[in-house]
Amino acid sequence: MLRVLRKNAQSPLIQAVVVIIAVVFIFWGVGSNLNSNASAVAVVDGTEITGIEFSRTYDRLLESYKQQFGGQVPEELLNTMGIRQQAINQLVQRELVRKGAGRLGLMISDQEVQRSIAAIPAFQNNGAFDLAAYQAVLAQNRLSETAFEEGIRNDLLADRALDAIAGFAQVSDQEIRQWLDYAGLEMQLNYAIFSREEFQEKVQVEEAQLASWYDENKEQYRPAALYSFAYLFFPFSGEMEDVQVSEEEMRAYFNEHAARWQTPEQRHVRHILFRLDQGASAEAKAAKKEAAEQALTMLRGGSAFNEVADSLTEDPAGKGKGGDLGFITRGQMVPQFEEAAFNLASGATSEVVESPFGFHLIKVESVKPESKVSFGEKKEEITEILAQQKTRALSFKKVSAAYEGVMRAGSLAKYSESAGQQLQKSDYLSEKAIPKDMALLQDGVIAKAAFALGKGELSSIIEGAKGYAILFADDVKIPEIPALEQIRSQVLADYSREKGIELMRQAADGALKALQENDKWPEAVAVKASAYIKRSDTGAEAPALMLQEAFNQLGKSKLPNAPINIGEDLVVYQITGVRQGEDTTEEAVRDSLKAQILQAQRNQLFSRWVARLQAQSKVWINPDILK
Repeated sequence: MLRVLRKNAQSPLIQAVVVIIAVVFIFWGVGSNLNSNASAVAVVDGTEITGIEFSRTYDRLLESYKQQFGGQVPEELLNTMGIRQQAINQLVQRELVRKGAGRLGLMISDQEVQRSIAAIPAFQNNGAFDLAAYQAVLAQNRLSETAFEEGIRNDLLADRALDAIAGFAQVSDQEIRQWLDYAGLEMQLNYAIFSREEFQEKVQVEEAQLASWYDENKEQYRPAALYSFAYLFFPFSGEMEDVQVSEEEMRAYFNEHAARWQTPEQRHVRHILFRLDQGASAEAKAAKKEAAEQALTMLRGGSAFNEVADSLTEDPAGKGKGGDLGFITRGQMVPQFEEAAFNLASGATSEVVESPFGFHLIKVESVKPESKVSFGEKKEEITEILAQQKTRALSFKKVSAAYEGVMRAGSLAKYSESAGQQLQKSDYLSEKAIPKDMALLQDGVIAKAAFALGKGELSSIIEGAKGYAILFADDVKIPEIPALEQIRSQVLADYSREKGIELMRQAADGALKALQENDKWPEAVAVKASAYIKRSDTGAEAPALMLQEAFNQLGKSKLPNAPINIGEDLVVYQITGVRQGEDTTEEAVRDSLKAQILQAQRNQLFSRWVARLQAQSKVWINPDILK
């Protein structure tokens, strides 16, 4: 609808409709989710997941894939990755974990969220948290403080739930042995590498074929479209002189956000856990409690807490560290543990404490009391924060009034003339080559919106990092495709490359077919023979991807199903020998392997827990969001 309105802003009918839109803006607030879908994309046990949450998650996933692929993701690859489904899955799982953690008595305090945010380097200045930097980074990424902090809280809660659920994971000696045998298996093979460059040199170019190929592919040689824009820009800094912040406003802000600047009481604790499985029998529970009481007797008899913990604790996180949990604050632990820990004096040890995880003995090593800052200490910082908020509000008020004026006037140019507001214009430029002196389009958000416009189309209000903009695509020039003679060298290189790849593929396919049918390599192929190699021999002469594929084929075939892509080249192999290598694994490597297996089991337990939560929950997903 908005696209139609912007495209036909000169129409008298559209100008009449603008009046109705203006009334809606007045009653519902201009800029309140102007580009968001208020309907739920999913519902988990009655809790709605909004379109805004989905859009943010989708954008983050898309951006991460773009970074992996060097800035652009092919359209066909986007379709196969199912990013929309991934985004929905993440949001549903997040809500399931939040609800499941609540049932376990797990929670994240405001102080923990604050400490986690303060530790992020992007929000620091000279090693200390900088609130202005924090707000600036969030503004650049179009995130509110509330949304970002809730995301941090969810991440911390998921980590805590993972620790709680995955604490039941254990690794036996038999599992270690199986993995060592798996890692110690050795393979010997013959292989041939088919080089793209080598076959490209063999390509013979005929003019008629080159011209025909260019005709079929010439669209890819069309230069980027050239745009010229007319625009209005409303910088946040332009409102600074009109902004005043009262003492009353500053104190109200300080009181509302006081928790951000205070450090809660912290306690350095150790514990000894006698783990109790869920659904354990009364006899098992009594045995665990008796074991805890015996350990308490040892402590009262003078045994060192850390030594008893290393000997008896069934908490993997504290094993080998004297049961040390570091400093904790209220809201981090389950209620039973927290109540005991925060009622002990420094240096004291608790009685036997029962929690959903079993029986604990808790020792408080030291206490850091709560600390607060005064209003006076933060007054200057708060003044700057509120001034920035007000300048944004004033800028938005101006840009929204201007946007309404543009729609009423019928064009950006007519509004500029009637309002006496200077209209700025750009030269012709392309999205791939934005001049450095074109500051407005150096802002990625504004540039993305600008180059999505069609000729004669008006943008919506665009919020950039430094202000709001309204743009009009004055003209869009689609350059002509150059003649073959003008770009012959580039076309020749592309043609030779493509035909070289075809020749390479034919040779590799032919070699594999000969092995399958005759168990012999073609005479023209240069074959290499490897020594016996383990899976982990990444420094071996043989390509790592080929080794991975060959080990995956063990028990199925001594040949690959198809030639293997190694960068721009292809590889064909033939397994000639397999044996169990000598076990020379050092103790440190065994310990590392055990830790990796344990982590894999932890992740598996957590995944099963989430799957069980989903099976027990009512989850509805809007089918339209996946189209």
